[in-house]
Amino acid sequence: MKIYFKYFVLLLGIFFIMPVIEIKANEIEIKDDQVNFFDLPTLEGIMVFSVKTRDKSNHDLWIMNADGGDIRRITNTNYNEVEPTISPDGRQVAFAHDREGDWRIGIMDLDNPTPTDPWPITFYNDQRNPDWGDNGLIAFQSNQEGMWSIWSKDPFMKGDLYGQDLQEQSNISKWGDVEMQNDVKQPSYSKDGRYLAFATNRDGQNPDNRINRIWVLDRQTRTSKSIPRNMVKQGDDPEFYKGRNWYPDAFGLPVIAFVQIKDGKPTIRWSNIDGSGGGKLTDRMPGNIAAKNPKFGPERSQEVLAFLTEKSPNAGWKIAVMDIHRGQNMPPVIVTPPSMGASIDSFDWGIHPHSGGGMMDRMRNMMPGGNNRGGGNQMDDRMMEEGRKM
Repeated sequence: MKIYFKYFVLLLGIFFIMPVIEIKANEIEIKDDQVNFFDLPTLEGIMVFSVKTRDKSNHDLWIMNADGGDIRRITNTNYNEVEPTISPDGRQVAFAHDREGDWRIGIMDLDNPTPTDPWPITFYNDQRNPDWGDNGLIAFQSNQEGMWSIWSKDPFMKGDLYGQDLQEQSNISKWGDVEMQNDVKQPSYSKDGRYLAFATNRDGQNPDNRINRIWVLDRQTRTSKSIPRNMVKQGDDPEFYKGRNWYPDAFGLPVIAFVQIKDGKPTIRWSNIDGSGGGKLTDRMPGNIAAKNPKFGPERSQEVLAFLTEKSPNAGWKIAVMDIHRGQNMPPVIVTPPSMGASIDSFDWGIHPHSGGGMMDRMRNMMPGGNNRGGGNQMDDRMMEEGRKM
């Protein structure tokens, strides 16, 4: 009797335990499927890029979905349009162009792009590398003082600046008690607008032996300092990570991706702003690939890094992506369509344009004879203000 009772208890246990084992097995299977799916980056938003096609002698701007779909030209001129930067709401793009004989910064709508003259926002000789921050300002490098310095501007001529240029970083620095001139260029805003990263050749007194390094300006305290040399020996083209508030091994500090030359090729690495954390990104990939022009994605693609890569010299630069946490040991995923055989000069990644009137409509409304004489679109302004408060 006792033996039968033991068998009964054993069978009863198997009866209740088996579903649990089956559920756990299913959970493991689902988890594995999620991992395999997550290895493919989530690509949302749009990319605007500058390219010189075979039938043109100049660079035009093109736009496509982040996965390479719906590709089309948005400028078709006899001038060069390069270094695009997408507005925070995805409705406009700012870029450098040479329509005036030298480089200026202009903006145009993405809601309804027209290949006419862009709306100008700079008027001195030689302005390049605009970066449109989430604070609404556009930072750019300007040669108006004889060497590159960094300025910023409100493109809609509102707020405290009211259309004026604000010098963010001068080209004059001190080495001890000695004042020196040095190029300051390639600005990049942090997500909250507090920090502005840039590349500069402030590297000793010998002007013939300077290399670019990454510096960071704290716009609240108006002080700037370099990322320590042990983390960034040489660097260009900084780009702030604008994803979640954490980044592995960054100790809660803002993170910057930058370009560094390794074995004669550009590669992308990262550092936090004080140099206490950092490491490799694209140079963990197999094949010692060339990579430059880092851009982080918007929305659900904030954990994805896009960049330009070239398989071999003179093969042409293509847009590629990688997951910054899980895709470092995998080959890059090329998103530029194969039909785009030309080499890409520069690009930016932003959100899809919102519906409604574009920037040109708002600017026209501010002019005499517009629908809102001198006042802009007040309803639009109130909605934007309420959005910022929320």
